[in-house]
Amino acid sequence: MFVPRKVADSYREMINSIGFYPSLLSIAFLTFAVITMSVEYMPIIEKLKSFISVVLVDSAENARTVLSTLAGSIISLTVFSFSMVMVVLNSASASLSPRVVPGLITRKSHQLVLGFYLGSIIYSVIMLININKLENGAMAIPALGVLFALIFGLISLGLFVFFIHSISRAIQVDNVLNGLFSQTKNEIKTIIKSQQEAPLKNLPDFTDWHSINSQTEGYYKGVHTDKLCALLSAEEIELYITVKQGYFTVKGYPFLKCNKDISSNDELIDKILSCFIFYIEEYISDHYRYGLTQISEIAVKAMSPGINDPGTAVKAIDMLSILLIKRLSISDINYSFKHSKDTPLLYIHETRFDELLHDNFTPLRNYAKGDAYVMTNVLEAFKNILFVAHENSAARESLFNYLNAIVDDINEHVTNEYDRQEINNMLKSIARISKQQGDTLLARFKRQ
Repeated sequence: MFVPRKVADSYREMINSIGFYPSLLSIAFLTFAVITMSVEYMPIIEKLKSFISVVLVDSAENARTVLSTLAGSIISLTVFSFSMVMVVLNSASASLSPRVVPGLITRKSHQLVLGFYLGSIIYSVIMLININKLENGAMAIPALGVLFALIFGLISLGLFVFFIHSISRAIQVDNVLNGLFSQTKNEIKTIIKSQQEAPLKNLPDFTDWHSINSQTEGYYKGVHTDKLCALLSAEEIELYITVKQGYFTVKGYPFLKCNKDISSNDELIDKILSCFIFYIEEYISDHYRYGLTQISEIAVKAMSPGINDPGTAVKAIDMLSILLIKRLSISDINYSFKHSKDTPLLYIHETRFDELLHDNFTPLRNYAKGDAYVMTNVLEAFKNILFVAHENSAARESLFNYLNAIVDDINEHVTNEYDRQEINNMLKSIARISKQQGDTLLARFKRQ
């Protein structure tokens, strides 16, 4: 089924909003309130109420007092909780990285708590307005509904304690880093597993494939693989995405290639392009590269004069080294066999290893090039990657090319003899892994 891109973009924006789950829960509580009032005065429910009369209100005044108190109290909890969310988002943006904010906004646990608050308020108000005087002068009291409202209020208190605990942990840099690291590693493992389960021996030559131009501008963030592969299978065509995720495209840019010329089929091209995702936010679930970027930016932020936290920078560097080691197991061209058994229908350009080194270590190298402690740990991270990749000639060449840039910065900005000796020792450790290139690196490191 063809879904227009604007509809798909609106849907994605809606589900990634902080109000998505609260809205769903509010509707659920409203529905439950209507159901409660529909069965409240049924004979079987009246019998049930007689058995649990000890926990039910017995007067309209008590019911109004309980419901009013619950609604007012939960409103206060809601206001405080939303304020805490805003404080956390501002703090995360200022002290960590603006790119981690979307991940915090879409954290389901926080949205579910806020949604439960709003639903409890709605339920209590619905019960409150259904306390009516009957024709014989008696009062119709939704005693069962008041009991449910009281239970929801008690649960809200427990959720409030959980919320305070969770929100206080969410802003701690170690927890943020650990979360980013785990998510990114899982995304890398998913790609590795898919390539190992369906290995591809030979890649096609994309040189003579026909280009498809972009019809929109924006950051390419991903593709609906299932939807696109189903379309490609039905049309018996193959597609190659020539740009890496996160690349900014403009109208008319040839970011796709097809093994058949479909330039005259505008409807098919529109269907293909509708499968691609363009937006600004970076979610690790879209691609592991965004996790690497966020970890790197946290390290850079930690080295800023206002924060000055080299320990966090070093921890982030160690995490980057582990993730880059995992990345070595991924082919530079990814592919998908979905809806096909023989050959892949979709080929995806993965960010190359040297590009990942440049994108994630260059900002850190520029900000921390005068800090011998951090630069020594950067060298140690490269040593660890080299230890695993010493037989991978392409990765080894990329690592030593970048190490040359690191050594040039160290030569210019690190002048203390003690610091230079520590760096020299680390370079000797690198030389033991790859002697020829390591000796060249040592010779580049000029002693003063």
